[in-house]
Amino acid sequence: MKILYISQYFYPEVCAPSNRAIANVKHLADIGHEVTVLAEMPNHPKGIIFAGYKCKLFIKERIDNFIVNRVWVFTSKKKNFITRMLFYNSFMISGILHTLINRKKYDIVYTSSPPLFVVGIPIILKMFFSKSKYVFEVRDLWPDSAIDLGELNNRFAIRSSLRLESKIYSISDKIIVISDYMKRTIIKKGIEDKKIAIIHNGTDEDFIGKIKEVPSILKEEYNSADNFIVIYAGNIGIAQNLSIVIESARLLQNENIFFLLVGDGPNKKELEKRVNKNSLRNVKFVGEINREKIHEYLCLADCGVIILKKIPLFKGALPSKIFDYLACSLPILLGVEGEAKEIIEKSGTGLGFIADNSEDLAKKILYLKQHPTECDSMAAKGKDFVYNNFNRTKQASKIAEILEGLLETK
Repeated sequence: MKILYISQYFYPEVCAPSNRAIANVKHLADIGHEVTVLAEMPNHPKGIIFAGYKCKLFIKERIDNFIVNRVWVFTSKKKNFITRMLFYNSFMISGILHTLINRKKYDIVYTSSPPLFVVGIPIILKMFFSKSKYVFEVRDLWPDSAIDLGELNNRFAIRSSLRLESKIYSISDKIIVISDYMKRTIIKKGIEDKKIAIIHNGTDEDFIGKIKEVPSILKEEYNSADNFIVIYAGNIGIAQNLSIVIESARLLQNENIFFLLVGDGPNKKELEKRVNKNSLRNVKFVGEINREKIHEYLCLADCGVIILKKIPLFKGALPSKIFDYLACSLPILLGVEGEAKEIIEKSGTGLGFIADNSEDLAKKILYLKQHPTECDSMAAKGKDFVYNNFNRTKQASKIAEILEGLLETK
């Protein structure tokens, strides 16, 4: 089976979409399918093209047993409406151009979103390669979430996004979502139930299997023997509402509780200013850490925070960091309602807090610090739970079955 896998973000970029994409691609290639990835020149999250990819229009490279075609994108260190639209649309245009020049026919065109504008590529390809099967993966209900967060407020852009969303749903032979809530929401938009499949987020099998070893230099740097360490690892953006975490750190600055924020994103500078303004010595921004090293930081911590802004759409969110935390036996403090909360409650691996309430988060952190036996009990349950229920290898197998089933219906 010849598969074109379209994901704007891809390895060596470090982010949830990239991690999910490479896990799926590797599995599909390992079981014998001919997989070609279409991705941007790597630049995330800083908006700076990585060394070796600069000043190129197209690059073709082999990673393991699959091909990656990379295309030019507009990038900028400034993140605003105009630069984001140029960024997203440049990938769409470059991707269309490259694929039409290439003229290769695929059995399956698999497109992962957001960003939503990536769907312009399969929409155009459908006109030229109508016999291919088209699969659309929805990891976030975009543009709905962008509108609710205020990231998308231009009327023309909103109308264009909604038209793109409607079109990709209509031309897709299968739609893959990550939660029950997402499926219900898309059905309300007029899409048939049988067209939609749920494949949850997860974590990599080798990540789950890593032994809990933390370098002594890391323990000494953050004084883990005396400090209760709280970690957030992921994108530092608008949706994450991390100002609540910073305010909790201010409330707990005299409690031997240390906060590590690992990652990068558009809100990082603003949060750093807030930390400096309040002279907080119990907060450190570590920056972006590659996936090979992030395991050490997660295992160093005593608990991990996951938070999203309190808007209705996020009730269907299943942040992939939930499963990375669990894989490292890290108790979770969760500021997300809906299915994510149900998972934590079902597994007994953490506590919920009110997403927009720093005092409630501070209270829950202090509770875990003061109840080490309960904290250890939560930690012990995580690894087995995520291996049995949210293993990316098993999830990639389900995706392979869906794709193979589509070809059988030709």
